[in-house]
Amino acid sequence: MKRLLIPALPLLLAACGSLSPAPTVGELLDAPTTLNVTGKVLTAQAAPTLSGNVFSVRVKVQTPKSALPSLNVTNLYVVTNDGVWSTAVDRASQWKCGASCAFAVGRGPAEGLQSGDGVQVVLGLRDAQGRTFLLRDAQVKVK
Repeated sequence: MKRLLIPALPLLLAACGSLSPAPTVGELLDAPTTLNVTGKVLTAQAAPTLSGNVFSVRVKVQTPKSALPSLNVTNLYVVTNDGVWSTAVDRASQWKCGASCAFAVGRGPAEGLQSGDGVQVVLGLRDAQGRTFLLRDAQVKVK
């Protein structure tokens, strides 16, 4: 029995959810446009831009009056007519813009995106306790 269990161990660990799957298009489009984290209401503003074949998304996460809770933007997802563009966001691509807001930037290949395209931008967030959230900006156009 031990001989069967040891080779199967990596498969069992993977099945336990150690790898988090990317959200589906439905989950991204269902993401809220406001999010309450530790009693603070968060919103996101996205500014997607196209420069040649490079697509950039700058997002601002903010709360109206109080200090922003401890959060990191982990991923940016852009829902287009053709599918989902996504990129991971590292800590070097994030910075505070005061007590109540933070910026993050993601970049990557344009993959067919055109200036003027209407898109939905969704942020993947992680708080200090390791909980993950999705937060969506209202529809924006690529500039």
